[in-house]
Amino acid sequence: MKRLGFLMLPAMLAGCASSTSGESLASKREMIFVPPVDIYETTNCISLNQVRSTKVIDRIGIAYEMPNRKIWLNRPKWGAATLDEDLVMVTQNGSNRLCSGDIVRFLDSSPVGYRGAVALGPFISYSESQ
Repeated sequence: MKRLGFLMLPAMLAGCASSTSGESLASKREMIFVPPVDIYETTNCISLNQVRSTKVIDRIGIAYEMPNRKIWLNRPKWGAATLDEDLVMVTQNGSNRLCSGDIVRFLDSSPVGYRGAVALGPFISYSESQ
């Protein structure tokens, strides 16, 4: 089975945050290292109307928080070096699904506008119970 390298994920994944606190993933700033896991769920697409919040993890990937505190982590196929939590994520597609291979662009507040893009990879599931 494929093993993941060390990932930086919000502290809520380690069970440090109370599920009744009402805080979303986007409001979490503290990060921890999560060791590789042997068993995990993957999917090629997620439903955009289910996404509660997103968090860009610098040079690692994008975490999408879903209902029931489930997290889908996407480690891009290319462009991860451009990921910066201070940039604004722009997703443009014609459907309600975000899939592996879709391009996500990033904006900053400068006059230049676009700062980079990533091609999404498969989504890997994490939840508070793991």
